[in-house]
Amino acid sequence: MTVPSPTATAPEGVTLVITERVRPSQVQAYEAWARRVHELLAQQAGFVGVHVLRDPARPVPEYITLLRFGSHEALEAWRGSAAYQSALRELPRFTAAEVDYREAKGLEAWFDRPASPDAPPLWKNIVVGFVGVYPLILLFSKLFAPITQDWVWWAAIIPSAFFATVFLNWPVLPLLSRWLRRWLYPRA
Repeated sequence: MTVPSPTATAPEGVTLVITERVRPSQVQAYEAWARRVHELLAQQAGFVGVHVLRDPARPVPEYITLLRFGSHEALEAWRGSAAYQSALRELPRFTAAEVDYREAKGLEAWFDRPASPDAPPLWKNIVVGFVGVYPLILLFSKLFAPITQDWVWWAAIIPSAFFATVFLNWPVLPLLSRWLRRWLYPRA
């Protein structure tokens, strides 16, 4: 479906603009999930249409979804529905970052792309990185110690560094950035 032009019954309406960055390994699952959600939306009273803009050129694909409702009340009814709440619980499986939600009136959603929050200061990134990596290094050093105890010191670090890097990128840093979002992005 696409977002139709304003009509006499819905001259302005309201558009919910959703920006999602999807983990590359989850793109197909995310798109199947989104199709199911769009089918549910089609049954929602006051729903007018949907349009999805996809930017696959990024290392982490970005989806901007515009959901058009005839009124703010219709949007709030969707937000309060059990179907929407259920869909929201599934969404973190697919996303690589916080999802951005913004409401727009009329056609402004087509011209005003949601702004990304400013990046946190470097010192905050360092603190979050340290909080994430230190426990992982301790854990993997302990786990690999029986295997690497007779290795040269620089080689003994390789398994711990590799697995700490993997787990730091997923799930540790995404979880920490969600838990610490208010601290990292105080104005958002």
